[in-house]
Amino acid sequence: MLLLRHFLSSIFLFVLASSATAGEGEQLLERFLTQSKTMSADFVQTLRTDDNEVLQESKGHFYLNRPGKFRWNYTEPYAQEIVSDGEQVWVYDVDLKQVTVQNKSASTNNTPMALMEGKLQLKEAYNVSELDHRDGIYRLKLSSKSKDVDFSELIVGVDEQGLKFMQLRDQFEQTTDIVFVELELNKKLASDLFEFTPPEGVDVYGGS
Repeated sequence: MLLLRHFLSSIFLFVLASSATAGEGEQLLERFLTQSKTMSADFVQTLRTDDNEVLQESKGHFYLNRPGKFRWNYTEPYAQEIVSDGEQVWVYDVDLKQVTVQNKSASTNNTPMALMEGKLQLKEAYNVSELDHRDGIYRLKLSSKSKDVDFSELIVGVDEQGLKFMQLRDQFEQTTDIVFVELELNKKLASDLFEFTPPEGVDVYGGS
């Protein structure tokens, strides 16, 4: 009888401990999305096939200024800049000497980037489920409540410092991993980081 009581007591304490930590990863993600206005980090982006073959690996630096402003500076394997001032997005392929301009629209709002920019509220846009907690990092699966999305699965990793990685699985069964390192939050960023003027001699498409 004493053994049974001890067993039941242990189960009860385990359940209490599990309940106390349930949702902590979601709280950390919510804190990152609501309490950090700026973000700066190096990143490594890897595109893989369904059987884990690496198609491409890219590196660069990422800047974010909520709401709506961001810059991806790709440095490897080739130079590319993607800049948003909150109203337009410029994509500059340095080697091709070509710039594509896109006006932001509602059609781009159901994306992970819109969540990062502060255009989407986490619980309004996604169902959140915590997958696991390892080495201080919580992995969460975000399932979009909208059917108008270009990815079938989104997994993010967060810890006390903020966003550690994003994993997107698209409709072609390819997976993109973006890992952030040297992360800095709420650091003052120069305003011209989120401005873009096409260099002389480049072809410019779109923007009308």
